[in-house]
Amino acid sequence: MNFYKIVSVTTSVLFIYLTIQLVFMSDSFVSGMGLQPSETASVLAKRAAMFMLGISILMFASRNLTPSKARQIICIATGITLFGLAFMGSYEFIRGSVNSSIFIAIGFETVLWISFGIILLKNRIGHE
Repeated sequence: MNFYKIVSVTTSVLFIYLTIQLVFMSDSFVSGMGLQPSETASVLAKRAAMFMLGISILMFASRNLTPSKARQIICIATGITLFGLAFMGSYEFIRGSVNSSIFIAIGFETVLWISFGIILLKNRIGHE
Protein backbone atom coordinates (compact mmCIF):
# COMPACT_ATOMS: atom_id res chain seq x y z
CA MET A 1 0.00 0.00 0.00
CA ASN A 2 1.45 3.40 -0.96
CA PHE A 3 1.89 6.29 1.45
CA TYR A 4 -0.87 8.41 -0.12
CA LYS A 5 -3.36 5.57 0.26
CA ILE A 6 -2.41 5.03 3.91
CA VAL A 7 -2.70 8.75 4.71
CA SER A 8 -5.98 9.08 2.78
CA VAL A 9 -7.64 6.12 4.47
CA THR A 10 -6.36 7.23 7.90
CA THR A 11 -7.75 10.72 7.32
CA SER A 12 -11.05 9.29 6.11
CA VAL A 13 -11.43 7.08 9.18
CA LEU A 14 -10.51 9.94 11.52
CA PHE A 15 -13.00 12.31 9.92
CA ILE A 16 -15.85 9.76 9.88
CA TYR A 17 -15.15 9.10 13.58
CA LEU A 18 -15.31 12.86 14.25
CA THR A 19 -18.50 13.15 12.22
CA ILE A 20 -20.17 10.49 14.35
CA GLN A 21 -18.89 12.11 17.56
CA LEU A 22 -20.12 15.56 16.55
CA VAL A 23 -23.53 14.45 15.29
CA PHE A 24 -24.47 11.97 18.01
CA MET A 25 -22.38 13.04 21.03
CA SER A 26 -21.75 16.74 20.51
CA ASP A 27 -22.22 17.70 24.17
CA SER A 28 -19.75 15.05 25.30
CA PHE A 29 -17.28 16.11 22.60
CA VAL A 30 -17.53 19.78 23.61
CA SER A 31 -17.23 18.92 27.33
CA GLY A 32 -14.18 16.77 26.61
CA MET A 33 -12.33 19.84 25.39
CA GLY A 34 -13.18 21.77 28.53
CA LEU A 35 -15.92 23.84 26.94
CA GLN A 36 -19.43 24.41 28.20
CA PRO A 37 -22.03 22.43 26.23
CA SER A 38 -24.88 24.56 24.93
CA GLU A 39 -27.46 24.52 22.18
CA THR A 40 -25.26 26.89 20.16
CA ALA A 41 -22.23 24.60 20.51
CA SER A 42 -24.35 21.59 19.57
CA VAL A 43 -25.72 23.25 16.43
CA LEU A 44 -22.26 24.40 15.35
CA ALA A 45 -20.75 20.97 16.07
CA LYS A 46 -23.38 19.22 13.96
CA ARG A 47 -22.87 21.66 11.10
CA ALA A 48 -19.07 21.22 11.29
CA ALA A 49 -19.67 17.46 11.19
CA MET A 50 -21.01 17.81 7.65
CA PHE A 51 -17.70 19.31 6.51
CA MET A 52 -15.90 16.44 8.15
CA LEU A 53 -18.19 13.95 6.44
CA GLY A 54 -17.40 15.53 3.08
CA ILE A 55 -13.64 15.37 3.70
CA SER A 56 -13.98 11.76 4.82
CA ILE A 57 -15.78 10.78 1.62
CA LEU A 58 -13.33 12.74 -0.55
CA MET A 59 -10.32 11.09 1.08
CA PHE A 60 -11.75 7.59 0.82
CA ALA A 61 -12.88 8.09 -2.78
CA SER A 62 -9.48 9.47 -3.81
CA ARG A 63 -7.37 6.84 -2.05
CA ASN A 64 -6.42 5.08 -5.30
CA LEU A 65 -5.53 8.19 -7.32
CA THR A 66 -2.20 8.04 -9.04
CA PRO A 67 0.07 11.08 -8.82
CA SER A 68 -1.73 13.81 -10.74
CA LYS A 69 -2.73 17.46 -10.57
CA ALA A 70 -6.02 16.48 -8.90
CA ARG A 71 -4.22 14.50 -6.21
CA GLN A 72 -1.83 17.41 -5.62
CA ILE A 73 -4.77 19.79 -5.14
CA ILE A 74 -6.39 17.34 -2.70
CA CYS A 75 -3.11 17.18 -0.75
CA ILE A 76 -2.84 20.97 -0.63
CA ALA A 77 -6.45 21.52 0.42
CA THR A 78 -6.49 18.76 3.01
CA GLY A 79 -3.06 19.68 4.34
CA ILE A 80 -4.06 23.33 4.75
CA THR A 81 -7.30 22.29 6.50
CA LEU A 82 -5.41 20.06 8.93
CA PHE A 83 -2.74 22.72 9.51
CA GLY A 84 -5.49 25.24 10.25
CA LEU A 85 -7.15 22.89 12.73
CA ALA A 86 -3.82 22.26 14.50
CA PHE A 87 -3.02 25.98 14.55
CA MET A 88 -6.43 26.96 15.91
CA GLY A 89 -6.30 24.21 18.53
CA SER A 90 -2.93 25.53 19.70
CA TYR A 91 -4.21 29.10 19.68
CA GLU A 92 -7.31 28.19 21.71
CA PHE A 93 -5.18 26.28 24.22
CA ILE A 94 -2.83 29.26 24.64
CA ARG A 95 -5.87 31.49 25.15
CA GLY A 96 -7.12 29.10 27.82
CA SER A 97 -10.34 28.33 25.94
CA VAL A 98 -9.78 24.55 25.80
CA ASN A 99 -8.05 22.06 28.06
CA SER A 100 -5.01 19.90 27.38
CA SER A 101 -7.09 17.17 25.70
CA ILE A 102 -6.79 19.33 22.55
CA PHE A 103 -3.21 18.05 22.24
CA ILE A 104 -4.54 14.69 21.05
CA ALA A 105 -6.29 16.44 18.16
CA ILE A 106 -3.30 18.70 17.50
CA GLY A 107 -1.04 15.65 17.36
CA PHE A 108 -3.18 13.80 14.79
CA GLU A 109 -3.72 16.95 12.73
CA THR A 110 -0.01 17.78 12.70
CA VAL A 111 1.05 14.28 11.66
CA LEU A 112 -1.52 14.31 8.86
CA TRP A 113 -0.75 17.81 7.50
CA ILE A 114 2.94 16.99 7.48
CA SER A 115 2.17 13.69 5.72
CA PHE A 116 0.19 15.48 3.01
CA GLY A 117 3.06 17.96 2.67
CA ILE A 118 5.54 15.10 2.20
CA ILE A 119 3.32 13.54 -0.47
CA LEU A 120 3.03 16.91 -2.20
CA LEU A 121 6.79 17.47 -2.19
CA LYS A 122 7.62 13.91 -3.27
CA ASN A 123 5.26 14.17 -6.23
CA ARG A 124 6.53 17.61 -7.26
CA ILE A 125 10.13 16.42 -7.18
CA GLY A 126 9.17 13.27 -9.09
CA HIS A 127 7.36 15.21 -11.84
CA GLU A 128 9.95 17.87 -12.56
